[in-house]
Amino acid sequence: MRSLKSISFMLLIALLVIAITPVGAQDDEGVVVIAPGDTIKIALVTDLTGPIAPMGLDIQQAGELAVMEFNEAGGVEGFEVELVIEDDRCSSDEGTTVANRVASNPEVVAVAGHSCSGPTIAASEIYEEARIPMMSPSATNATLTARGFEVVNRVAFSDKAQGTVDAHYMYKILGVRKIAVIHDNEAYGLGLGEVVRDVFTELGGEVVAFEGISTEDTDYRPVLTPLVVDAPEVVFFGGYQEQTILLVTQSADVGLDTIWFSDDGSYAKAFIDGAGEAAEGAYASFAETPPANIEANEAFDAKYEELFGVAPDEQGPFHAQSYDATMILMNAIAEVAVVDDEGNLVIDREALVAAVRGTADYDGLTGLLTCDESGDCGVGRIVVNIVEDGEWVPVDVPQDLLEMEAE
Repeated sequence: MRSLKSISFMLLIALLVIAITPVGAQDDEGVVVIAPGDTIKIALVTDLTGPIAPMGLDIQQAGELAVMEFNEAGGVEGFEVELVIEDDRCSSDEGTTVANRVASNPEVVAVAGHSCSGPTIAASEIYEEARIPMMSPSATNATLTARGFEVVNRVAFSDKAQGTVDAHYMYKILGVRKIAVIHDNEAYGLGLGEVVRDVFTELGGEVVAFEGISTEDTDYRPVLTPLVVDAPEVVFFGGYQEQTILLVTQSADVGLDTIWFSDDGSYAKAFIDGAGEAAEGAYASFAETPPANIEANEAFDAKYEELFGVAPDEQGPFHAQSYDATMILMNAIAEVAVVDDEGNLVIDREALVAAVRGTADYDGLTGLLTCDESGDCGVGRIVVNIVEDGEWVPVDVPQDLLEMEAE
């Protein structure tokens, strides 16, 4: 028989464990209970120290603005939302690490993120198992929402649409018949590069090279030099601004005279600032802001600049998507959360997963958003931009290219 002293000691330990366990962290059979005075926690995961850190900060600040406005409007039944900021450095490995940390925190009910396609795909496996809904503002890889996951959603467009418009624009509008494709060997750049390669070839064009680079390198002359002989009329790069700057500036060093065309990962003021004069005449694609939403975006831009001391376009292109992604998650929480007899806010995880996917006719900065059965919620035409006099300037995208995008 155990001694009374031993039993008393074990009882004391048990009481201490109960005492130090926060009420808001309880997660009983998929239900999150938030005590009065505690906050509703949403993880915002982006790149803050990696290759697109300025874009990542833009995404973070837009999410913070959304939360500020939501809380000012009363939050959810008087409970405020708190963002838990995480940095995945645009790395698949780090994305997995962050996702495991987020999933192990029973207080986190949803994820605004991730930003880059590679870590988003890696993290989504973990969130699916943990039943934590996520809404990415900027992960565009075509396969992200094609895997049948219930928790994976995005406001961003798909690279199937982006790559299709890019290829058609080069072939039909620029009139080129010979291109080279360089990609970053990551889920984002490689996936987009494959779409451009395949569609351009189907149109009758020739892809003289399809080469991957390492984002760890800083000297891409060995990749660029053989292209001088291949003489592509356009070099398309699938990847982010840091590598685009190096490729564009180093092409002059090897005597490669060509047009450069890239994507939403390069569509930022940071590319123009980094590449300088070499950026002139370069193209990049992005989503168009619907005309009906321009006024709302102007008001957002003014408030953003007032709060953070910089215009959002100076930081990156995905602030409107981040604002919408965060708002959609908070609206879904408000839809399913209930207050129990003790005054706790109770959120059923499965109900929240369904509510996020069931988003319909949300009037956001990026347009009127409705999530389809795969979790694609974004709207907006893909448009093409060119650098002229140190600024991104939109160019006309004919209607037949938009029709191709929708196929």
